[in-house]
Amino acid sequence: MPKGSCLNRGLGVVLLMLLPAELLDGEGFRNPPPGTFNLGRAGGRIAQVNDSSAVQQNPANLVDLTNAEFQATPSIVYIAVDFESAAAPGQSARTESPWKLLPNFFAALPLADGKAAVGLGITVPYGISMEWDRNSSVFDPATGIWRFVGTGGAPYYTRLTTINFNPTLAFKLGDKLRVGMGLDAMWSDLEFKQYISPAAPTWWTKAYGEGVGMGGNLGLTWQITDRQRLAVTYRSPMTIGYDGDFRQFNSPAGNFDSSFNSQLKFPTIVALGYGLQLNDTVRLETDVEWLQFSRFQDLPVNVGSNPTGITSTSIPENWKDTFTAGIGGDWAFARHWVLRGGYQFYQSPVPDSTFSPTIPDADQNVFTIGLGWQGRRNSLEFAYGLDFYNDRHITNDQASPAFNGTYSFNVHLFSLAYHYSF
Repeated sequence: MPKGSCLNRGLGVVLLMLLPAELLDGEGFRNPPPGTFNLGRAGGRIAQVNDSSAVQQNPANLVDLTNAEFQATPSIVYIAVDFESAAAPGQSARTESPWKLLPNFFAALPLADGKAAVGLGITVPYGISMEWDRNSSVFDPATGIWRFVGTGGAPYYTRLTTINFNPTLAFKLGDKLRVGMGLDAMWSDLEFKQYISPAAPTWWTKAYGEGVGMGGNLGLTWQITDRQRLAVTYRSPMTIGYDGDFRQFNSPAGNFDSSFNSQLKFPTIVALGYGLQLNDTVRLETDVEWLQFSRFQDLPVNVGSNPTGITSTSIPENWKDTFTAGIGGDWAFARHWVLRGGYQFYQSPVPDSTFSPTIPDADQNVFTIGLGWQGRRNSLEFAYGLDFYNDRHITNDQASPAFNGTYSFNVHLFSLAYHYSF
């Protein structure tokens, strides 16, 4: 293969891997459920959500709030990934910087004597950073199979960030129906760093781009009986175009900058939840979700003209639609105290043929627990999730044989919440 063609394909693989897996939930690039209520009840959070995080999960339920509320609820994620190569036995890699912080904020205000409500959510629904240890044997300058683009290598650093602003409106339609709707205005940026060629071992690149996308979300809750609820939610697809700079350092042609742009297609999400109030203190709910990740069929990679021959291309992705399913509930076991729990299964959208080291995604089973204390105006809550990823054994990667091997995971999810009720 000519050098220019090899570099073009290698750069495409690099950009492909800018899409960090939803390493937390096994759904491409979606982060864990924002909000401590929603992590503690991961498998049942659509029909019975009763705090201001309903902005994100089901805006129809905002009319259940009796007081104005503000909530700060950061998520903390520990994720470590290990790789053992099949293409080069003895070579391995491990990620660095395993702790990630995902800040989330919600606010809600009841109106019209509880017949309507407005809310605002500021969340980080997608994205995570992935940094591989450059001292790992796969990044060795002489023999490492991930070191250089021209040999099918991988970025040593990738990052995708999103910040979504979600103003919402909810209102009652009679005694049985609640309806909510919101606008999604999401800012995002992405970045990667990658070594290029064994002919110039210190030659590396950095690409950065940012963009904005618009979408919306809807929620409908039907109070079937005093103790039963059925809810349906919809979050629209969103497309973000990224524009920025592509920089090369220590290249044979010297250091220089050129333009860079790409595009990400975020999925349509439809969810259905059924909740049952067993008695005055115990609630249960079961949810299913469908995610249209098949929108993400390819990744355009566009770079400006430059003297090293790296040109624009497009890389096949071929992701598939996925689902999640689970159950959750809570128990108000004492005055001011509530205990939550949940289970959720997550299906990965990433096929073996387009798998990459910065999308080391797999099916997984997540078990969660939460504990909350509610005072007159101040409330505190904590939730923890133990995430059991399946090991991923890749044998037929079409992007690069260097990615074939076994990927194993160690993932823990935490969420804290402080509520203030006015």
